[in-house]
Order: sequence, then structure tokens, then C-alpha cells
Amino acid sequence: MSHFTKCDLKLKNRDAIEKAIDDLELPRHEAEAGEPVTVRGYRGQTMDAAMAVDMGKYDVGVVKNDDGTYDLVADWWGVETTKGITEDEFKQKLSQRYAYHQVMSACAEQGYDVQTEASEEDGSIRLLARKWVAD
Repeated sequence: MSHFTKCDLKLKNRDAIEKAIDDLELPRHEAEAGEPVTVRGYRGQTMDAAMAVDMGKYDVGVVKNDDGTYDLVADWWGVETTKGITEDEFKQKLSQRYAYHQVMSACAEQGYDVQTEASEEDGSIRLLARKWVAD
């Protein structure tokens, strides 16, 4: 019986996923040349993924789906007991940083410059972006 379960978070942009994981200062291992990385779970169980986030004794796997999206898969009980972070906490932290990098990328693609960035007391991030247009 597998202890790996999929988080209900769908991600599309691998670059933003990588940056979000780096922001959380978690070590990650990526598949090379199309070869998968091994994700560690309960009692030596393993699974293949495109990326593995090292959470100590257990990993969080970033699995690429056939439609190009990515899922997070882990033995969440093991992650919580060894790293002290629940699935919901991990999902919330990662999705905030993922959204931040998605917005920053969209701003750059559309020619906007981020003028200011502020972290609010509630944990949200406020950005001011401007685009100068010639008349």
C-alpha cells in the first residue's frame, strides 16, 4: 500500500515552481536528460518524478502530467513528522511564491517594471508595476 498522495494543487510553469522552491530555501533535485528523480516515502517506498524537494527523510515530488501540468506528491504524514510542515502549510507557502513568480514573469513579458514591493502583515505581497508608453 502506497503512502504517496497527490496534493490538490495544479501548477503549470516549471520555472515558477523552481523559483518558488528556491525562495522557500528547500533543496531540490531535478531529473536530468529525461531521466526521473526518486522521491522517498514511508519505509523505503519510492516513486519517480520530474523533481524532488528534499524534506529530510521524505521528499515532495513534482510530477509532470501528460497535459503539461505538474502535481505535488508526497507521503505528507512523513513530511509533517520529520519537517514539521503540513500539506496545507506547504501548499500555501509554495502557491504564494509560485503566484509571485507568475506575476513577475507576466509583468516582464508585457513590458511592465515593478516599482515597489511590500509584504503586508497578513502575508500578502503588494506590487506596484508601471509601463511607460511613448505617445
